[in-house]
Amino acid sequence: MSDDDLPDDHHVVRYTKPTLVEEDGSVGGPAFQLRPGEASLSVHWLECFDDQSRSGQLRQVRRLGRLRLSRKGRFAELHAGRTKQHLREELEDLRFVHDPLETQGGFEADPSHSGMRGLPDADTPEAELVGDMIAECVTELHQAVTSP
Repeated sequence: MSDDDLPDDHHVVRYTKPTLVEEDGSVGGPAFQLRPGEASLSVHWLECFDDQSRSGQLRQVRRLGRLRLSRKGRFAELHAGRTKQHLREELEDLRFVHDPLETQGGFEADPSHSGMRGLPDADTPEAELVGDMIAECVTELHQAVTSP
């Protein structure tokens, strides 16, 4: 774990499974809430792959992420600095932290893996409010699975 903060001008994506994608295709607050026992929300740092276009960065996330992706799932993109700014009155300790994964159990190393830390505990009214506020910060939605 590197524990370094991501630069505020960088972007992350959060995979949202189909059950958390709204009928209109948007992603709601529940996609940004911790589950019981979690200390951080798993995201992927796009600029980790700084020598690639946005589509190339997403291709690397799809390839290296340890996720079971669905055609109806989405990657919700967030701008780190704007998200922290939007939530600063509710969460002064929100951090986007680099947390790369090492090679393990047949998975390649994932240098883009990161976490959102400082979120409220799961299953609380504050978690619902903060999740909704983070959802307001989504700048773009990307298909989780693209056609070959």
